[in-house]
Amino acid sequence: MKNPGKRRTFVLALSLMSLMHPIALKGQNQARPNLDAIPTFFFDAISFSSEQKSKSRVDVYLQVPYEELRFVKEGEQYVARYDVTLAVYTPDRKLAQDRSWTVEVREKDFTQTVSSRQYSLTQRGVDLEAGEYEFVVSMQDQDSRRNAQLRRSLLVTDFGKDSVSVSDIMLVNRVTTEGEKRKIVPNISGNVGHLADGFFLFFEVYSVAPSDSFSLVCRVFDSKKAQVYQRDETQASGGAKTQSFFKVENLSLPIGAYMVTMEVQPTGGSISTRKASTSRLFSIRWSDIPFSITDLDKAVDQMRYIAKESEMESVRSATDPEEKRKRFLEFWTKRDPDPSTPRNELMEEFYRRVEYANKTFTHYQEGWKTDRGMVYIRFGAPEHVERHPFEVDTKPYETWYYYQMQRQFVFVDESGFGDYRLRYPTTDLWGRVR
Repeated sequence: MKNPGKRRTFVLALSLMSLMHPIALKGQNQARPNLDAIPTFFFDAISFSSEQKSKSRVDVYLQVPYEELRFVKEGEQYVARYDVTLAVYTPDRKLAQDRSWTVEVREKDFTQTVSSRQYSLTQRGVDLEAGEYEFVVSMQDQDSRRNAQLRRSLLVTDFGKDSVSVSDIMLVNRVTTEGEKRKIVPNISGNVGHLADGFFLFFEVYSVAPSDSFSLVCRVFDSKKAQVYQRDETQASGGAKTQSFFKVENLSLPIGAYMVTMEVQPTGGSISTRKASTSRLFSIRWSDIPFSITDLDKAVDQMRYIAKESEMESVRSATDPEEKRKRFLEFWTKRDPDPSTPRNELMEEFYRRVEYANKTFTHYQEGWKTDRGMVYIRFGAPEHVERHPFEVDTKPYETWYYYQMQRQFVFVDESGFGDYRLRYPTTDLWGRVR
């Protein structure tokens, strides 16, 4: 759907009422997540060599922002508690490992409990045989009873089968030295946009034969698989296991998703011809932009449901990424429902809806471009949904009701393959005949 050349101006036709007060979805066999109640947290699973033969150790890290926890005053302190459950499944859905534990967070200063910079970090390790697994991590705040769940797949490597191998990569926010020991602060979210001076990669190299050193080649690729960074370095060998900290410096890249690869080759030993490699994904995002945005150009295109073409073109025409970011934020700042708070709730809700549309309505095209995605982004979740997938002599269709707005929308699957198109009203949301 293209923007019309001339369109009547509206501050937000998706309206503050519909954006700021989402309505529970009551449709048949369709559940809408409560976007305001699901806390956000991050977890990472990193595979290393284990002391147990034929197995590898997977360290699971969980990072929960303070603003997603409910603190209660107990004496002179503010306390939050949350429960964590870790389940690891094989491809045939057999439970391979499970862990449960409770985390208690204490702060003396109330301002720390509401800080967007503070978070709780917890970690557990599990030993697994080499293979493919699904990790499912759930957390629940004990006071509010809010809960959330994340899952991801992980290929666990057998680090003993090759003469040279390398562990998974851990992203590190910073490294400090205490005597002869190094202390690291892991980056669990995978976002390095806030690290202006670069970031560290931590990994381990395993070798069955001695070598003097290792040649390291670090490369970074963007989402189009184009190489955007490379740095070579030589590090001394630590014997059978070498722990390595590699600094990625001067990485001035636009917002987006990236992959870092590390190639390792022993030097000065009997296996100097052997190589090993590892890789992982990371992202560059800004703290004042919703986490779901990984492509600023696409985020600007998605504004077509609420912005005039001239406003979008103003952002697109910026000469550099920083200027584009500035103009993008200026657009949303003008629409911030509560400028006294650091968060722009309207912008966050809008892009949460975009993300939900992509997850729910993507078919031949991305969900936000579909008719159902358009209506959902503009008006939020309907109060009621009637679904008719198997009516006699009728193509599959569903009707969305917005009683408080006195509106309804009918979507018909003309192809029979889930490609629902808006059929009522017969004009689109800008008055054009469909």
